[in-house]
Amino acid sequence: MSTPTIPPAPAEDPARTYRHVLGHVPTSVAVVTAGTRSGPVGMTVGSFTSVSLEPPLVAFFVDKASKTWPRLYEASHFGVNVLGQDQTALCKAFSRRSEDRFEEVGWTPSDRGVPLLNDAIVTLECTRYKIDLIGDHYQVVGRVESLELRATNPPLIFLQGNFLNLALQGMDGADGYRRTNIEQRAE
Repeated sequence: MSTPTIPPAPAEDPARTYRHVLGHVPTSVAVVTAGTRSGPVGMTVGSFTSVSLEPPLVAFFVDKASKTWPRLYEASHFGVNVLGQDQTALCKAFSRRSEDRFEEVGWTPSDRGVPLLNDAIVTLECTRYKIDLIGDHYQVVGRVESLELRATNPPLIFLQGNFLNLALQGMDGADGYRRTNIEQRAE
């Protein structure tokens, strides 16, 4: 049996090598939103994760050079809107440099004034819990106040500089997910 050949990463630039190697780790895509004095604000993140069950905490990371972060920081509450696999346009809308990223985007304010995207497959409303500067990013931790599963289609996944369509990867469960249990893996 032959071993597959993996092309080497460019070695001349450590940051480029770092990005190249970690680009092979898939990430979900979410839009973080908040209501501010100047209106709704939001940005795409590829670093959203669950942190703790008790208390219920989630986190995301934002580049400290972000132009959107100072506006998000104004708010004590924020929303996390996990995007579905067919929402690349929504991801790009919140990634672009624009004054009004909410233009032509359906959203509804929560009771706390947090804009939640109508088409997100999962929404969470959070209270800011802790912010730490780690390297060149802020780690933003939020306490989950409410959450909703709005759709069961697969999430939007970013991998190796592209969006991965899980439906093309053989997802065959009733809700679009392939089921693998421990007994199946042991066979």
